[in-house]
Amino acid sequence: MGWWKANGCSPGTVLTSCDVRPMHPREVSGRWATIPAWNSLSAEEDSTVSLSDAMGLVAGYLTDDGLRYLDYQSMTPADRLVPEDLAVTILINSRVAGTAFKAVQDRGDALDLAGLPAVPLQETNDPDRQAVADLVATVASWPGFAASVATKVLHKKRPDLIPILENEAIFGAYMSPLWPEQRASQDSVYGATRIREALDWIWTDLTRPENAPAWVRLHAEYPARTRIDLFDMVWWVYFRSVQPDARPL
Repeated sequence: MGWWKANGCSPGTVLTSCDVRPMHPREVSGRWATIPAWNSLSAEEDSTVSLSDAMGLVAGYLTDDGLRYLDYQSMTPADRLVPEDLAVTILINSRVAGTAFKAVQDRGDALDLAGLPAVPLQETNDPDRQAVADLVATVASWPGFAASVATKVLHKKRPDLIPILENEAIFGAYMSPLWPEQRASQDSVYGATRIREALDWIWTDLTRPENAPAWVRLHAEYPARTRIDLFDMVWWVYFRSVQPDARPL
């Protein structure tokens, strides 16, 4: 059982600095901070992970194919999901197939993207995040989809609002009290409850006061990046430094 349950909180992350100083905690809902590592601590103990050198982690992402995904400027409508939107996700291992293409063909027009909150994730409130979770869960329920593929597609529509909820990196590691002692699960997620929990964790790490100095420096260095893009870059590089990809190329 994680410490956050004892505190009545969901997991969280705290960034303390962009220098060679700890910055990844796991309090409240999120997962990085400036306290000691968060391995298998009891419910009464504080459980946080310490990430060092956020600037260096972001720099490490600049050679990843994910950067091509982030930089790609789609020519499809911002408020409409179309089959062509699937193409860019192959850069981040979405492994989409024909079933997903047909699902978007058949159901994309009915998706209300225009009704999403018009604010970045760090400025959302509870109803806003629930609306995002419900929409992501709707797409995740389509044939050929789950939360991972759904958010990889939807992030390009709302890059400051919808984070990429990758099976391993987010659900299997960032949100798991068993990681890294136990390898991150690759299990797919579909339900709105778990998706909402992930949004709350990330929201906490985007807004907690301990992380404010780090975000200021990261935004100054990378002004074109949204905060959730910077979050994704930091966490992905850290995750892969701890758990390299074991899948064959």
